[in-house]
Amino acid sequence: MRRPLTWLVLLLFSVVIHGLVTSRIGGGIREQEDAKAALANLAKEKKRRVVLEIAKGEVPEPQTAEPPTDEPLDFEEEFEVEPPEVLLAPQAVAPPPPNVPLALSAQAGGAGEDTAPVEIALANQDSAGANLARHATVPTVGILSPVSKGGTSGGSGGGTSGFGVGIGNALGGSSNQFAAYVEGMREGGLDVLFVVDATGSMGWVIDEVKSRILDITSVVRSLVPISRFGVVAYRDEGDAEFVTRTQNLTYSTLKLQGFLGALQAAGGGDMFEAVQEGLREGVDNAEWRSGARRIIILIGDAPPSESNIGKAISVVERFVNTGGVVSTLDVSDQSNPSAVEARVGRKVNHAMYRNDSMYQFRNIADAGNGDAATLEGEVSLTRRLTILIMGDQFAREMKALLDLL
Repeated sequence: MRRPLTWLVLLLFSVVIHGLVTSRIGGGIREQEDAKAALANLAKEKKRRVVLEIAKGEVPEPQTAEPPTDEPLDFEEEFEVEPPEVLLAPQAVAPPPPNVPLALSAQAGGAGEDTAPVEIALANQDSAGANLARHATVPTVGILSPVSKGGTSGGSGGGTSGFGVGIGNALGGSSNQFAAYVEGMREGGLDVLFVVDATGSMGWVIDEVKSRILDITSVVRSLVPISRFGVVAYRDEGDAEFVTRTQNLTYSTLKLQGFLGALQAAGGGDMFEAVQEGLREGVDNAEWRSGARRIIILIGDAPPSESNIGKAISVVERFVNTGGVVSTLDVSDQSNPSAVEARVGRKVNHAMYRNDSMYQFRNIADAGNGDAATLEGEVSLTRRLTILIMGDQFAREMKALLDLL
């Protein structure tokens, strides 16, 4: 009897324990279900309220979230912005330092150097070229003549140069290095001297410079208003007419035209020319300004003799020590097969020609911290000279101006 009674007590005890555990677990489950039901009721109530607000015309303000930073924004429609007519206003030009002369000689009626000075107002200019003519206190015939495209050539003072505000924008949109380079020359001035071989084979070059000297000076002065230009013509040693002939640096395009108009290509006879004499005359006697950027461009198709190349380089090095730069332009047929093709109207075998400037001109340019150029890649002599004035490193920036030539 004791054993069955014991089992009965144990069974009752286990039933009680099982009931307590089941009740505890069931209560937890009911609490979770109640919580879920409460959340569901809240969501339904919120949804019901939103529907009622929409039905009444009261749209709740949506909550916007920040877009993820790693995903690009996608707009269905592109913005259309109308650019202004003038992207960058031309910058005012600061006056040159006191040691740089600002007087331009008046050229009305072909007057000489002793005429009254012209005072130039450089601040707040619309364009550099137009400013020269507009602010001169006396007529400025020949000081700044417009290029043949977009203006009248060689007319009376006050004519527009055809460049307008676009030149200012071209400078403002250029590289910082080019802008700083031009701004420095605007403050101090620019002197450019062409040292040109005037022997018989150079007739086409002299004729080209004669016909386009106004274009060259106008383009350069659109960037640097206080620019002067000069020419030294040289021939062979012992030439019966002259060895060197000079038009000193001047603001007067009339004087340049007069000098070039009287210059004829003649003489020569051997393969060497008096290059060293032309350079010496230019360096010593061209009347360079103090504080101005000084540039010599040697143009020729024949070198100095071996006995004279050292003299030429010595003159160039002396010029460099005063702050000058010498660049060379080899216009010989041997260095310019493309120019030969343009002249004869047919293809030539480039393998029969040099691929570079003659080595004497390269040595002179190296000594002068300048460029040794040919007409390859740019057969227009006028465009090539304009690039050399500013330097080959700025050929890309000069493209907008060169398109006018």
